[in-house]
Amino acid sequence: MQSLVLTADGLQIADTPIPPLMPGDVRIEVRSVGICGTDIAIWKGDFEVPLPIVLGHEITGSVHESSVPELGLGTLVTTEIDMSCGRCWYCRNGKRQHCADKEILGITRDGGLSEYISVPADLVHPLPAGVDVLSGTFVEPLASAIKTVTDSPAEVGEPVLIVGSGKIALLLAQVYDASGADVYIVGRNRWQLGLARQLGLLNTIDITGGDWKKKILAATHDVGPRVVVEATGNTDGIRMAFDIVRNGGIVNLKSMHGHDFSFDPTNIVNKELTVLGASRGPYSKALEMLQKGRIEVKRLVSKSFRLEDGTKAFEYADQPAVTKVVINI
Repeated sequence: MQSLVLTADGLQIADTPIPPLMPGDVRIEVRSVGICGTDIAIWKGDFEVPLPIVLGHEITGSVHESSVPELGLGTLVTTEIDMSCGRCWYCRNGKRQHCADKEILGITRDGGLSEYISVPADLVHPLPAGVDVLSGTFVEPLASAIKTVTDSPAEVGEPVLIVGSGKIALLLAQVYDASGADVYIVGRNRWQLGLARQLGLLNTIDITGGDWKKKILAATHDVGPRVVVEATGNTDGIRMAFDIVRNGGIVNLKSMHGHDFSFDPTNIVNKELTVLGASRGPYSKALEMLQKGRIEVKRLVSKSFRLEDGTKAFEYADQPAVTKVVINI
């Protein structure tokens, strides 16, 4: 089969073996894979993983072969990305996402930028009616956004600040908006901020055009928002989040930066902050929101590429104005 393999010399198309179907597995014929910010960080060398590796964890496709009857051939599916051991303390206590010996598709184990991938059947989710393979590439990041909102809920009408305006920021903003929060988005990309307004997220602030902090304080009685979610993927975004959050507030770090960040913990102590992170979320809830049309995703796709144009796809995805790139297999 054809795979897009990342080596020390970059991305290249290679012939690789079709993955075997182990007991309890499902082999997926991959249709579309979204390029994530983590994929770009790995490709650029900012996030180190064992090489060579096939990237890609935002995967949709159809069942090619199945060892379980409930997932029939041709069923359109997506898959979770964490393969837990089932034996460690975390797995035995219902926290499989924190498995001490897990493998992660596209990070520690070959991912979806191939013609086929085999995964345990309990990770596979059929796409419901009305959710196509393109929309299905958003299930993994949307699920993680839902987890963030669940961990850091806001009251109806309460101002929530999203730092960043990329794909995950716009997903987070939509989920918070659906929950009734009053969402504010700060970013530096005018095209993405314009896209946010097209999605009905009208409280956007361009940080290059004035005093963004003054505008946020004016909307929060001069104390700052109680809930701030950082979704930029850079250290400036983290600094902004800790700077603007009110005393006693919550900073939820959503981005996977891939590099170190230095901060003064005294600020957390003095402001009595809660600092959270969210990585994985509920696929069933994400699929439900997509099926019901609660979340708009297709307008977030900037461009699609074929597998053989993988290097061009990553180069395009690394541009500041790009929201999401999809590779079709």
